[in-house]
This record gives sequence, structure tokens and C-alpha cells, in this order.
Amino acid sequence: TLDYWLNSEDRNKFREILYKNGIVRKYITPFKKLDGEKIFIQMNIKLNKNSKGVFISSEGTFTDISERIKTEQKLKVSEEKYRLITENANDLIAVLDERLEYKFVSKSYELLGYSVEEIYNSGATDFLHPDDIKLAIKAFRKGLKKGTGLEELRVKQKDGEFSWFEVKGKTFKNLNGETNALLISRDITKRKKIEDLLYHEQDLIRTLLENHPDFIYFKDKNARFQHISNRFCEFFGKSMDDIIGKTDLELFPEELAKQTYNEDLQVIETGIALINKEEITGGTWVLTTKIPWFDKNNKIKGLFGISHDVTELKKTQKKLKELDIIKSEFLRRASHELKTPLISIKGFSDLILTLHREELNPDIISKLGEINQGCERLQNIINDLIFASKLESSELKPKLEKEDLTFLINYCVDELHSLAVGREHSINMELPNSLIAKFEKEEIHDVIINLLKNAIKYTPPRGWIEIKTEILEDFVVVSIKDNGIGFTEEEKERIFKQFGKIERFGQGLDLGIDGSGLGLYISKKIVESHGGKIWMESEGKHKGSTFYFNLPK
Repeated sequence: TLDYWLNSEDRNKFREILYKNGIVRKYITPFKKLDGEKIFIQMNIKLNKNSKGVFISSEGTFTDISERIKTEQKLKVSEEKYRLITENANDLIAVLDERLEYKFVSKSYELLGYSVEEIYNSGATDFLHPDDIKLAIKAFRKGLKKGTGLEELRVKQKDGEFSWFEVKGKTFKNLNGETNALLISRDITKRKKIEDLLYHEQDLIRTLLENHPDFIYFKDKNARFQHISNRFCEFFGKSMDDIIGKTDLELFPEELAKQTYNEDLQVIETGIALINKEEITGGTWVLTTKIPWFDKNNKIKGLFGISHDVTELKKTQKKLKELDIIKSEFLRRASHELKTPLISIKGFSDLILTLHREELNPDIISKLGEINQGCERLQNIINDLIFASKLESSELKPKLEKEDLTFLINYCVDELHSLAVGREHSINMELPNSLIAKFEKEEIHDVIINLLKNAIKYTPPRGWIEIKTEILEDFVVVSIKDNGIGFTEEEKERIFKQFGKIERFGQGLDLGIDGSGLGLYISKKIVESHGGKIWMESEGKHKGSTFYFNLPK
């Protein structure tokens, strides 16, 4: 039989052990059969000796264990594969017995920050969120009966943070016939965060659609309703089931639906939003905005629309407009009615001064002079009121002609020279010899006079005023700067509005230049009617100010 050894070294080793010890137990070696097939033999051999201690015979058994060896080799390969999988998998792999004690854990458990030894020395529930322990035990017991299970649980990392895991389980019998559970746990923390975010967004949309007072809706790329607000349903007297999946053409009268449907398609096809369009529906005025609705790939999937009920606002605006017309008409009539007695008062005071000055004492002459000054101030206020009423009725259409702006500014400065001298102001001008622009001379004269009067009035004695011009692109810019008392942010907000006069009582600035509170408002309207703009800058109280206006060249 020794001739069937495949490996001579193995044979020699066997013989050496046998002759040395006289016996060999469970010696495994490959043999070759007569047909050339390789088999594995397990030998148990004993040598028999005679009375003189000489080996005279042998006895033993030869057992073919080829199938066992093949099984063991397959098992070894399987175990190696299993080891590689468990050591390199990102999923957590574990085997638990029925007492929830670990029988095996994969190296991937170290991703939680624990060592494998720490896992083995702990119970399976020790790492679960307190709120999930009862759920986990219940799911485990159920899985043992059913044979499979699936649950989402929070697992504690060593740093104290919790991660979400999807745990899949399957039962099996071990070699001792005991029921064990194979658990594979996959980290789904990112997925849970996305789900939470998605739920939050869906909840926001649901809350918005259920409670917002506006008409809100989402439509797909075919302009069919996908989501709508409760208010939308209430207003049109339809249920959500009546509306979802349909277009305006299927729901509303053609004269109303056709226009809105075409608008929907235009927004969807062009991607250009429709912003704050006023429209009336069944006697209700709404302000509608429609914007494209994009998917995750930034492709248009439909549109989002919102319509705000502005019916009450429209009614209020109508009332205000009517009141504004009444106010303008009142101002116009009152101004004309005031003019007649004013002319008489001023005329008679002038006549008395002319005919009887030598007969009057100085006190009477002074009083008559004050009457004249009061009449002039009142006349200016009346003129402002009349002009303001023209502005309200859109009668302001300037007759534009080429004029010399430098000449006009110099003329206005000369006109107010005595006022400036009275306050001991210095007026500095940086003007070109000639600056031609298109404007109506009388109206721009009023603008410059108004700005200069304000600068003189609101600049303390011995102050300075600076006038400059410059050309910026297609506009001529005029600036009037002073070192007066300046303006607060609140004052800057209202100075160009009707009757936006800023009172400066008790500041020693009264020059007798009373105003109606319309001067800057009128100036703004005049400049804008010329295609220009007026604005001002001031760093605050007692820091001066600069007024600007521009005119097209």
C-alpha cells in the first residue's frame, strides 16, 4: 500500500514516526487510486514486536475521508469569505441569541466608536435610544416567531450622538440546534434627515394651503391643478376633488378661463413670471402672481400661483381718489375765493400809503407795511395751492425750449441777494459760462428759488451756500449745498410730500419766509414733468444738506 503515496516526503515522515513510536494515530495523507483518482486516507497503524523486540507485523485501519476533507475545505473557503465580508462591510453584522446577547459582531461596529470587545461585553439594548428599547424588544420577539423582521432604530455612538439604523433580521439554527438571529444594520441617518426635511416642507405646504387667506395653487406643465388652498375652494364653491387634475378651461366660463389658461402656458413655456397682475373675478379684485415651478433638475414642471384679494383696497383707493378730487377742487375754489379780498386788502393798503403817507404817523405806516407783507406771503401760499391743484389734475405740461441754465441760476441768486445779505450768508458758485438745456424757464426758476430760499432759511447766520452744476451722461445736474441744520432720516422721508413742511420753531431761523409746505412737492412734480429727478442728502441734524435735481440735456 505504501506504493500509493503521492508524496514521498510524507511517506518517509510517516514511516519515521511509525518505527520510532510503534504506532501512528489519525495520520492523514493523500493517496492515489489505481485509476489515478486522488483520495484522502486517515490511517491508524500499530507495529507488533516479537519477544526479542523486533517488529514482525503491523495492523491498522485505512479510512477514506475524502468527502470530509472536501467539506472542510469548502467550509474553510466559506468562512474566509464570511470573514472578509464581515470585516469589510459598512453595515453592522451581528448574531444574537434568544437572550439578546451577542454571539458575533462584525468589525464594522467600530464605526460607532466602540471596540468589538466593548460590544461583546454589553447587551444589545445598551446602545439603543431609551425611547426605542421597548420597540426593539417587541420587534425582536416577533421576529423570532416569524423568522424575519425589519425595524428602524436609533443607536448610540460612543460620542453620545444617535444615528438611525435600518435593522433587518433573520433567524437560523446553530450547530447546537439553538435559535439565533442574524442582524444586518444599515446607517440611514442621512435618509431620515431627508425624510424629516421633506415631511417638514410638506407640512409647511399643507399648513399654508389649509390656512392662508389668499388663493394658492400649483399646476403641472399642462396647466392642470395639482394642489390648491382651502380658500380657493371656498371662493369658487367647489371641492378639491372637483378641481384637482383639471384646467381652468374645464372649470370656469370661457371668457374668464381662456385668458388665465393662456397666461399659465406662457409662464410654463417661457419661464418668465407674471407679477402682480390686477384682475377681477366675479366682482372680486385680485392681485395675481404666477411663477415657474421647477423640479430637482431645474426643469419647469408647472407653475405656482397666488392671488390676493384686494377688493377692499380698490374700494378704499376709489374713495381716496374721490376725496382727492374733492380736496383739489376745494383748494382751487378756495384759492380763487381768497384772491379777491386779498387783492382788495393789498390794493387799499397801497392806496392809503400812496395818497396819505405824509398824514400818517410812523406806527400806522409800519402796520400798513406789515399788512402788505402778510398779503404777499398769503399770495404766495395761494399761488402754491393753485399750482398744486393743477398738478393733481395733470395739467402740468412744460413747454420745453433751449435755455441757458447758468444765466437762470445767476438771476435767481440776484433775486434773493437781499435775503442772503440779511443773514450774512456767503453764496459760492461753480458754474460754466453757459450751460444749455431744454426746460421751461418759469417753472425751473420756481424750483431754484424754492431750493435757495430753503437753504437761506435753514442755515444759521454767517453760514455758506454752494451752487454747482455738472454733466452726467445725458443729464445736467444742479446741486445746492449748505451748512445748515440738516435733516433726520424721518424728515428726509416726508419733505417731498404734500404739506411735508418741517417746522423749525425756536431755532432762531425765522426770516419771515413762511411756506405752505408745498414748495418741495411742487418742485418735485415740475422736475419730474421735465423728465428729471430731484433728491437730497444729509448726514443728519446740524450737518447741513445738499439738494440735487437733474434735467435732460
